[in-house]
Amino acid sequence: MKINENNYLLKISYDGSNYSGWQVQPKVKTIQNYIEEGIKKIFPNQNIKINGSGRTDAGVHANEQIANVVIDSEMKPEQLRRAINNYLPSDIYIHECNLVNKAFHARFSAKKRQYLYYISSSYSPINRMYSWHCKWDLDKYKLEKCSEIIIGEHDFSLLSKASSDVYNKICIIFESEWIFSNSDICFKITANRFLQHMVRLLVGTMIEIARGRIPVKEFEKMLNNKEINFSSVRAPAEGLFLNKVFYDE
Repeated sequence: MKINENNYLLKISYDGSNYSGWQVQPKVKTIQNYIEEGIKKIFPNQNIKINGSGRTDAGVHANEQIANVVIDSEMKPEQLRRAINNYLPSDIYIHECNLVNKAFHARFSAKKRQYLYYISSSYSPINRMYSWHCKWDLDKYKLEKCSEIIIGEHDFSLLSKASSDVYNKICIIFESEWIFSNSDICFKITANRFLQHMVRLLVGTMIEIARGRIPVKEFEKMLNNKEINFSSVRAPAEGLFLNKVFYDE
């Protein structure tokens, strides 16, 4: 009998370089697995299952991933946060822990999600796992044009993983912009949902357009799920960060 069942919200950041993504998978290291195993060490007699706001691929990072977990416990949120962190490796960290209502679900209650993708024209051995080194000359106007085209509702069937079992590939993009700063570029995108490899395919394809290898019109066709003469191109995982998850106030 569960007497003190509470729903805890976890705000998490992680360096995804050494992991096969967020979601638990057999025989590989994942973020979810490490957090669940840490909580199980605190509550060994409970069936622990955490819900993430969404999956991140292998090598992808998070400034703010949100998860929730239901535990039969009287522990205060701050006590639980510190206890979980004691069992986590140094590249995963719980920044906040709060009590939320029983109906809250990190994935299904989310309204919007925001990703950042970092690109640098100068190579850095220190930042090589956190940005994509692009040595090419890029047309900033074309990048900005593409970012404007993305805003709105589109079918991303041609800009997401083809083998995905997700049937509905329509997403609503609320924000899409390129931010330029010296040798660094950042692409910011906010949407109601994201499909597997979607941001990386958007970024990789836009870079190809900015290099003059794909026409902007072909990008418009991809967003309208029309017959195309070019294939989308996937950017590497290293530059991608889940930056923020939005919920109702």
